[in-house]
Amino acid sequence: MLSAGLSVSIANDAQAVPRPIVPEPSFKMHVAPRHPKYTVKTLPSGKKLKLHFVGPLVFADGDQALLLSYESDFKVTDLAKLKNEVDEIWSYFRQDAGIQGFKHAVITVREEPSGQGVQSAHVKNFLFEQKDSKWTCLTDPDVGAPQPDDQECEKGNDLSHVGNHKEAIEHFDKALVLNPKSINALLNRSIAYESLGEHKKALADLTSLLSISPNYVIAYVNRAWVHGRHKEFAEALEDCNKAILIDPKCAAALNNRASVYNDLGQYDKALDDSTRAIDLAPHLAAAYDTRGVARRHLKQFQLAIDDFNKALTMNPKLGEAYYNRAQTYKAMGDTSNATSDEAKAKELGFKKE
Repeated sequence: MLSAGLSVSIANDAQAVPRPIVPEPSFKMHVAPRHPKYTVKTLPSGKKLKLHFVGPLVFADGDQALLLSYESDFKVTDLAKLKNEVDEIWSYFRQDAGIQGFKHAVITVREEPSGQGVQSAHVKNFLFEQKDSKWTCLTDPDVGAPQPDDQECEKGNDLSHVGNHKEAIEHFDKALVLNPKSINALLNRSIAYESLGEHKKALADLTSLLSISPNYVIAYVNRAWVHGRHKEFAEALEDCNKAILIDPKCAAALNNRASVYNDLGQYDKALDDSTRAIDLAPHLAAAYDTRGVARRHLKQFQLAIDDFNKALTMNPKLGEAYYNRAQTYKAMGDTSNATSDEAKAKELGFKKE
């Protein structure tokens, strides 16, 4: 199952991929319709968000980012208010970008013109980049700057990444004292609890998160992962289905559901869901691993090997992909490569549950 630490939780229906943009265009030509096409989403703070688009963006150099475009009630020149608004959106959207494997993200703020006809719509872009698991805003260092509870979460995440989950939980606890509604703290503490085998506490944190933000897709994705690890397949499928109902384009939810289908022996369904996940999020290494498992069971051995190779090209530390490729080599009678891959999976700390 995919461990989702960070899906497009506020995405609308799919639209055409927009043209590449530069970090800071000041104006774009825009035909102002009578009824602007947007979807209204409500953030946990209660703020209404006029969302125009969420989807992949291809830069001129071929790199990709996850783009969120929305319409603000503030003028783009009112930077103080605009930065606070973008900060709140970013606190959720960064999870979306991370879970889909993007290293860049863009929040585009539109200040729509009034009246009819062709007019200039003011646009301001905030470009974010992830390095060493940390996000920074390249276009404005004040945006996305860690708050005290975020700083505690970062300390906790750093400890979790090296396996110090007990110490990590202490920092997540401190973050929740500073901000009892910290999505980041609840989300990542649940992963730390699950890593320590404290199944009920992990589920409790995710359920608490959903009481704060009932439509937060990532919480359903992670709760499905937790249920799946304990073979609670009915509950895992229910959470995956809820996530997909909220956001049909959530690659992580589709991949998690594919993993559950693999566990249930429904390999055709797993193949379909994992392929859809890959189409939506080509950077999601775990989806290639999931599809490889389905293909192995369907005896599509070479296609399975191709998927595991792709997963490991994206993430050379994905121990599960080495293990699963080893099982495919065994099925093909290639014991030499199978032995090598199993040793590599063990070296990376992967153990078959």
